Amino acid sequence: MNRVFVVGNITSDIYFDRFLMQGEKRSYLRLILMAERPRSVRGMRIVIWDKKAELYFPYLKKGSELAVIGQFESRKYKNQWIHEVVSESLLLLRNIDWERGEGIRQQYNLPNPNGVSNDVFLVGEVLEGMQLEWFKPGKETGSGEFAFLRLHLKCDEYLNGLRVTVRGSLAELVYPYLQTGSKVAVDGILQTHDLETGKKVVEVRTRNMTFLENINWAAGQAARLVREVSGVEFSEVEASVHGD
Repeated sequence: MNRVFVVGNITSDIYFDRFLMQGEKRSYLRLILMAERPRSVRGMRIVIWDKKAELYFPYLKKGSELAVIGQFESRKYKNQWIHEVVSESLLLLRNIDWERGEGIRQQYNLPNPNGVSNDVFLVGEVLEGMQLEWFKPGKETGSGEFAFLRLHLKCDEYLNGLRVTVRGSLAELVYPYLQTGSKVAVDGILQTHDLETGKKVVEVRTRNMTFLENINWAAGQAARLVREVSGVEFSEVEASVHGD
């Protein structure tokens, strides 16, 4: 899978331009990122196209910290191979030029870059009480068991105990690596639903999870070996895992 999930800082000048491609005018934004999470990377090339390029460009400057979710691609340009991440989603974290960006957004009536959907990006520590459960789906959804992982994250002093759920093969895969105090980044969807007790619950349903700090690598690798012996194929987890 070529999907990339990385957190880093812009290290050079930002390039923005508009091109005429096959009769269509397209906006293009290119960034160079230095990333430390989930692993150290220097000079990562990030590209953003069209409306998202126009939306994010006014807010960014050298040193801005971003979370990038996208696809790693290679293409040939002037007899040289260029390797880059084509961004699907960009999240603004720190050192953002809010004053300039908000001025341009209001001038052209653009949407807020961090408020266009229920998509969320969180970094936090796993609290005590993590639970992995197994459910048997109904006949209409097939046979076998379905893994469901529930945990709570402490993101900061104001957001302490946020409920996060992980489902299916992703839940089964990440669970052995996690322990109380593990620091993870979660890309997901904010949802609200009612429990059988009538209580309303707000939670983040995970799409992607990145391991950052205090990960139980020994237990996770042991579980991976057990899966291999059992004939269940999982790719080796190094620092980042993703949902289907």
